[in-house]
Amino acid sequence: MDSIDSIIQTPLLITAGASLVLFILLLVAKIRKTAKISFIYFPVIGIIFVGSLYTYFDPKLFYIVVILILSLLLFIAYATVLAISDPDKVSAKKQKKEEVNLDSDVVTKQYLEKQEAHYNKLLETNRELVEKASQYFKEEDSLAQYLEYFNNLITEKTNADGCAILVYDEFDNILSVKSVKGSFPPPYKLPEDLPHKAIRVETNFRYSNFSLEGNPFGDIFSAGLPVNIKDSIKDHRIFQNGPEEFLRCGPYMFIPVKQAGEATQLICLARKPDSDPFTEEEFEEACNIAGSFAVSLTPLSSFIAYAEHAELTKEGEIATKFQKTLLPEKVPAINKLSIGKYEVATENVCGDYYDIIASRRDRISFIMADVAGKGMNSLVVMIMIRAMLRLLANTNNSMATVLEWVNKAICSEKNSMDHFASVSLINYNSIENTAQISTSGTNPVLLYSSATGSISKVSTDCEPIGVEKNTEFKDININLNAGDILVTCTDGLLECLNESGVQYSLDNLSKVIKTCSNLNGKEIAGKVKDNIKKFCGNTQQYDDQSLLVIKIQG
Repeated sequence: MDSIDSIIQTPLLITAGASLVLFILLLVAKIRKTAKISFIYFPVIGIIFVGSLYTYFDPKLFYIVVILILSLLLFIAYATVLAISDPDKVSAKKQKKEEVNLDSDVVTKQYLEKQEAHYNKLLETNRELVEKASQYFKEEDSLAQYLEYFNNLITEKTNADGCAILVYDEFDNILSVKSVKGSFPPPYKLPEDLPHKAIRVETNFRYSNFSLEGNPFGDIFSAGLPVNIKDSIKDHRIFQNGPEEFLRCGPYMFIPVKQAGEATQLICLARKPDSDPFTEEEFEEACNIAGSFAVSLTPLSSFIAYAEHAELTKEGEIATKFQKTLLPEKVPAINKLSIGKYEVATENVCGDYYDIIASRRDRISFIMADVAGKGMNSLVVMIMIRAMLRLLANTNNSMATVLEWVNKAICSEKNSMDHFASVSLINYNSIENTAQISTSGTNPVLLYSSATGSISKVSTDCEPIGVEKNTEFKDININLNAGDILVTCTDGLLECLNESGVQYSLDNLSKVIKTCSNLNGKEIAGKVKDNIKKFCGNTQQYDDQSLLVIKIQG
């Protein structure tokens, strides 16, 4: 026995190694499913592997016998199960398993087909809306017409009784109602003084704006998540305005529309109070259509922005060309005065106008105007102001009275364009060496006193012309001496920016005037121009800059 035990160690190592390799190969085959491997093989091989290693370190024939007995018992148990199994049950179990696999395959196939149909429908909706949006490119009010079309589409697709589309105004930070269709009971609190009549409520809603909080539109839009309100009575966000039938609130859906990750519109769908609420399928359908709507809006919005920019550029070029014809070709030579000017017209803005009208020795008028708006809008107002001031300049009325007459005429214009303007009027009387000043808006008038070497602002800020027809303006009368300097300019000059975003300001202008007070008017204007160029560098400016310098020589 000892002789056998002494030579059995090498075969034991071979047996352990072979069993390990066999275990790995069977495991790989089972994982890759290249053959049907019974689980029983793995514990048997494990026993042989462990037993061989144990016998190697404690070489006794008893251990080998135990290994063989355990392995055989496992195989006998496995063979017994196979021998006594009912073939019909085994076959039925196998068939059931195959049916389950088949059903699973069918379910997977049906799911994939359903997903394919869903995305094909989305693609078709996207294509339809993008094509429709492109048809409105040539229309006068393309966005409004497209919103009307989409309103009809989503109302029909979701079986809603009414729909409202609100658009976010980034400048004013509000939601504006842009399209309303069908029956849409207001879910917000109506104004106290609004009569509860259907036509009045509907009209009020069509022209309403809403803040981004304190009302269902703003709250849901700000949250950025779609909401399906099935019972508006129980929902705290919905306000019940009264017992009238047209005011009773029913089910609602609110769906924010996002472009580039930011909410830009809000789609609001409603049903009558006694109608069934929107189902989850209808809610999902509405969200999908809203997503397609966002896709279609991108090219339309880009085109509208481009068209508006092109139109403004074209208008601006025309307006800038005409603006130059309204300005004096050259500064007139006036006894006792040295006059300097400086103007820079910003492309497509056309907001500044200045004039020098020498009617008579006691009536030499200097005008500096800054008209609100851009392009043709500001040009039209500029022409109106210029015409009226040229007619009134030779009258004996004070500068404040002249401004008041111009203001009343501008305020009488009943149109939608901005017609506001800041105007400074300076009337110089060369006989008495005095000046009468009146201003509207923000255009300043500065006075440098040669006697004290100081500079001060003599004008006062007040409402621009075009705001209120009954505005009263003030006359400021001053006596002048040789060496005194009057300066007026537009806010575009004072507000021009340097690379750090700092404005030029009235202080910088005043310093240049004081430093250069010994120069003539033209030279002073040139020094201001150089100082502004040095201050601003290459920073782009966005408003016209105009300056008038009037130096008293005698």
